[in-house]
Amino acid sequence: VGTGVLMLVVSWSAAFFLKRRHILPRPLALVMVPMALSGWLATLAGWYTTEIGRQPWLVTGVLKTVHAVGPVAGTQVALSLAVYLILYALLLIAYLGVLVYLALKAAKDGDASPLPGVLDAPLSQPAAK
Repeated sequence: VGTGVLMLVVSWSAAFFLKRRHILPRPLALVMVPMALSGWLATLAGWYTTEIGRQPWLVTGVLKTVHAVGPVAGTQVALSLAVYLILYALLLIAYLGVLVYLALKAAKDGDASPLPGVLDAPLSQPAAK
């Protein structure tokens, strides 16, 4: 939930600055860089929270383990976990590949900003006022 709220705050802040001032402040632009991976973080955090949230019921004896597990063989569970891990790894590699491709394309074209005037100066220099 926290990552989702952070994603909303950062995106709404960027929309506000782009609409009002037509330029992103340098700190906001720097915060947006790691936010590119925040969707993955939010997805995994939600998954872990869901799965870990089931365990206290088993530990305290409210729910017996025999009632909590399905009639699936251990090899099927291991196989499905391996498939999920491989799929997530491939999706992450594809996602990072697209990010690198877009960054290299922007550098090659000499257009570091997709919108004119969004970043008037490189991030290493203060923006013109």
